[in-house]
Amino acid sequence: MKYRLIILWWSFLWIFRVNLGDVVLYAGKEYTVCNGVRCDSWRLDGLENGDSGWVRRSECRKVWTLKNVAGSFRSGYGFYMANWFDIWKREGIKPWMRGCNIFP
Repeated sequence: MKYRLIILWWSFLWIFRVNLGDVVLYAGKEYTVCNGVRCDSWRLDGLENGDSGWVRRSECRKVWTLKNVAGSFRSGYGFYMANWFDIWKREGIKPWMRGCNIFP
């Protein structure tokens, strides 16, 4: 129960940051974030900029819609439940996990 509450809280915090699948405002137009594997960059679907749609994360602003907010929450919840919940149930949250950059 304890870890489910933590996951719910942390998933709520995902609402306030840009996530994969979110609609963002970049250069006055709306785009969907489709990739984020580059450090400090997002790849925006449909953007033709000579770099396959990659832009600096700092230049993207989240579009605040109910769909975006719900999608961010679902992304966070799914991430923690699929990847960390069982580990935390068995081992708890260990100090070494802080280095994984999974905490909001």
